[in-house]
Amino acid sequence: MNKYYVVLFVLFLFAGLAVYEMNPPKKTIYVVSMTPNEMSEALKNGTIDGFISWEPFPAKAVFDGYGKSLVNSKDAWENHPSCALAFSEDIKDENTRIAVVWALVKGTRFINDPANREKVLGYGEKFSGLDRERVIAALNNTQYVEFPDIAQTKEGLKILYEAGALKNSMDSIGYKDVDDFLEKFFIDKYYTEVRNRLDDNPDWTPPAVNESIRFGYIDGNIHYLAIYVAQKEGYFEKTGLIPGKNIQFTGYRNGRAILDAFKHREVDAAELGTTVILKFKIDDNGRIAVISGVNTGGSSLVVRSDSGINTLGDLNGRRIATTGFGTCQDTIMRKMFEGFEIKTS
Repeated sequence: MNKYYVVLFVLFLFAGLAVYEMNPPKKTIYVVSMTPNEMSEALKNGTIDGFISWEPFPAKAVFDGYGKSLVNSKDAWENHPSCALAFSEDIKDENTRIAVVWALVKGTRFINDPANREKVLGYGEKFSGLDRERVIAALNNTQYVEFPDIAQTKEGLKILYEAGALKNSMDSIGYKDVDDFLEKFFIDKYYTEVRNRLDDNPDWTPPAVNESIRFGYIDGNIHYLAIYVAQKEGYFEKTGLIPGKNIQFTGYRNGRAILDAFKHREVDAAELGTTVILKFKIDDNGRIAVISGVNTGGSSLVVRSDSGINTLGDLNGRRIATTGFGTCQDTIMRKMFEGFEIKTS
């Protein structure tokens, strides 16, 4: 009898191991929302084990010695949605839209031209307030683009819906499906005209405009370097938009603050996170449209340099911070941690 029970025990043990291997326990990541400055302090004092933020905060954490870069967003998710140019529906003058897109495309092409590297680094230092080495690291992690990747934006929408970050369906807000929404919300005709004209003649300049524009962006976020470059290289002025006169630039603390400005009609155009723009349009009937791109990449998962964390799996059971539920960094985090159970704390 004893041998019989021993055999049964062994059989049950192996059966349990087989079930465990087929259905291993799901890894868990705990997520909190913080501002980038709060993330830096929390990582230093050990309140969190890592964070996902926009540049230059990841580069600064690494160079200051308390952080270690684990995954860059462009490596985790190629061409992922990051930031875009949103325009208020109240600004109906098409020449004004073309002028702003032209200035920002010129700024983006200036950044991406290797011949301008030294000048771009100088602009990056002045815009961010960081030194050369940190600016180099931040720029190397960021890809400046002229128009968003719509296929990857669609993937971002899917992630937002699966996370419960969007409350309204496409049909409930008047669209046939996601493709219909993306086609109508991402208006590419201004960018297409600018691109084609510049490809034919790099010296082409659109007609000067007489409108006044209030332009917003997130302060200190190096994703928006093309705005600064376009000002310094005189691209806005060439379109009749004179900084400090008929185009006013205002830095905001985050995307939500910019959306509040849109709601109260305090801003006419802005560069901010694509997923935040989508949420504003879908859930709040935001009177805006995306007409140009800004960047992809430029966000990183940083962990404590002395944590011993070397892979995403090492973060099982640990706590990280993002910039908030439904933001670009939150969406990137969910893509990075596919297969994990994500819990807020």
